[in-house]
Amino acid sequence: MDEDEIEKVGVVTNTNKDRSAMDNLLAKEDLGIVNSRIQESIRILTNFRELRDPNKTRTEYMTDLKNDVMTAFDYNLEMVEIFFSLFPPAEALKCIEANEESRPVTIRTNTLKTKRRDLAKTLIQRGINCEPIGKWSKVGLKIYDSQIPFGATPEYLAGHYIVQSPSSFCPVMALCPQPGERILDMAAAPGGKTTYIAQLMKNSGVLFANDVKAERLK
Repeated sequence: MDEDEIEKVGVVTNTNKDRSAMDNLLAKEDLGIVNSRIQESIRILTNFRELRDPNKTRTEYMTDLKNDVMTAFDYNLEMVEIFFSLFPPAEALKCIEANEESRPVTIRTNTLKTKRRDLAKTLIQRGINCEPIGKWSKVGLKIYDSQIPFGATPEYLAGHYIVQSPSSFCPVMALCPQPGERILDMAAAPGGKTTYIAQLMKNSGVLFANDVKAERLK
């Protein structure tokens, strides 16, 4: 390749980089405009009678808002419709924005083998920064950061805790299983709720673990 060809390749490469940077900049600017429209629509819909355009109906405002939300958050129409059917516009937007936040890692203490207080103390000593998720749960711990893989500690391998979302604690707490009972879990996979039920049953009674998808039970 001679110098002229090298120079042409360099020009093309730089041009492509410039176009890519420009596309990213335009995308950010466009997203900023969309977000501004979302906020303006929310403002008007919150006080519709006073702020509305007389020539525009509430349905038209809602349609524009939903379209902008789909663009900004890459949601499909069905999902957007669900949120806006359950909540007022401002609250629906807060729920959608909350879904974009990273969820903290949480673990459930196996109280058949240890106490949450003792487990937290041990994990902190190993370099895992954690604390109870709240007063509503006696077994959950929230992990903020870790200097070691928290899925490979001696405590994890010994069954002292399991990685589990706190939202799946709630059905088990509502069920309030007791030792010696016979319980059927019809949506057992991947096993977090099922093992929590067994924990509260103190490994007594009978627990059937079924799931509609057989492959999830493997």
